[in-house]
Amino acid sequence: MTNLPRSRHRPVQGFSVVGRIDFPIRTIQIPTWSYLWHKLIPVLSKQNRILAPDLAGFGYSDKRDNFDRAIDKQAELIDAWMNEIGVEAAHIVPHDIGGGVALRLAALFPNRVKKLCVMNGVSYDSWAIEAMIQLGHPSAYKIASASTTVATLKQMLKQGFNETPDDEVLDGIFAPYSTEVGKLSLIRNATALNTNLTTEITHLLHKIEARTLILWGMDDKFQLLKFGKRLSDDIPNAKLIQIKDAGHFVMLDQPEEVADHVFSFLAEK
Repeated sequence: MTNLPRSRHRPVQGFSVVGRIDFPIRTIQIPTWSYLWHKLIPVLSKQNRILAPDLAGFGYSDKRDNFDRAIDKQAELIDAWMNEIGVEAAHIVPHDIGGGVALRLAALFPNRVKKLCVMNGVSYDSWAIEAMIQLGHPSAYKIASASTTVATLKQMLKQGFNETPDDEVLDGIFAPYSTEVGKLSLIRNATALNTNLTTEITHLLHKIEARTLILWGMDDKFQLLKFGKRLSDDIPNAKLIQIKDAGHFVMLDQPEEVADHVFSFLAEK
């Protein structure tokens, strides 16, 4: 698996949040877990310090079975984490669930967001997809082992790519969830998916002041392009760029094109 920058655990409101920090602060990335950015970080790090936190319950952050993983709580934890590491504001580059977290940050914690670059993020009532709803059922923990659960999800996740990904990529995505502890955390993450937490801020999107770029893989079967178009209409002065030959994991399907767009956007004055 591709190596990521070194990790540092930080206690934040009683949780252990891991962030990968290794570059000459301006960009915080919020993916399902920070492995997703391994192709973009080398490019973006040329002029940005990269902070890539794993959301609570995701990646290698805290996986204890005693806290809420919903995106409203995640936004509050990111706000607290930024306090902890001394970052007043940053450019936010999120994907998927991170998109919902970042939209809440931009709408409810606007002082934290300099620029916003959303990639195929959850919004409105675009989520959760059926497979995640099924995974979130309390009985899911008893039905299958960690290895079986991961193997099943790998097959499902292939639909998120324009072309079938290498085994190394899928292994990297699911590495934190290969144990029984990881499996339970993944199930609890799925249980916490709550459409209301994006629909309730719809009326606030027109108040977002951060300059916004929306990058969307046109062939996304999980988060349809129509939601990216709607975001670009609802957020003032947002720009939508549709990425051809890319699915949900747009930064892995077309890493060079995505890196160029994000690099240029962050460099704009």
